[in-house]
Amino acid sequence: MIEIKNLVVTYGQNKVLDNIDKLFEINNVHGIVGLNGAGKTTLFNVLAQVIRFQTGEILFNQKPLSHTQISFLETESFFYSRLTGKEHLNIFPKSNPDFKMEEINSLLKVPLMNYIENYSTGERKKLALLAILKQDRPIIILDEPFNGLDLESTKVLEVIIARLKQKGKTIFISSHILEPLFGLCDYVHYLVDGNFQKTYLPHEFKDLDNHIFGELRANAEDKIQKYL
Repeated sequence: MIEIKNLVVTYGQNKVLDNIDKLFEINNVHGIVGLNGAGKTTLFNVLAQVIRFQTGEILFNQKPLSHTQISFLETESFFYSRLTGKEHLNIFPKSNPDFKMEEINSLLKVPLMNYIENYSTGERKKLALLAILKQDRPIIILDEPFNGLDLESTKVLEVIIARLKQKGKTIFISSHILEPLFGLCDYVHYLVDGNFQKTYLPHEFKDLDNHIFGELRANAEDKIQKYL
């Protein structure tokens, strides 16, 4: 179990995460959704210990969560300049005994011998994903992992996520596009103004789009009909 207790994160006078109390079942895929500014990326940065929280605690199996237990795919990952993809991957020690670079990359098609500075957005995303797969950590955070990917790579990533769950990993995914989450997630958690409003089970996913976007869609349709 991953347990978040009384978690508060503030930037200046702005409370970004507002006294979160939440339990997450391990060995499951958790979708985290919400409108811009809801706190999704801040939550992921806190879990990965990239930023500190003001109050609260985060436990993994009743012990304080450590950054060594987490692999974090950021929306935009950092890469050192003048490195090839292969040199970047050599920075990360291999701890996943099943990982075979050439076989996995035959699906992702990252140009590992080229300089990263010449990579497209999708190639950078896939390179960062390869680094995660090379490791063998129990918790994997994927912040907007489908951004920049082509259709083929998106399908490969969906298969990878299913395999990681099969291996007992606990996975957190955020996405502005809801549909990819519906076939992958065991739970989808709706974050509003820094706290979780509701958790949806698979049989409730059909209601999620309307819950999040219903009012927005109705307002947009009204204005567009009048003014466009």
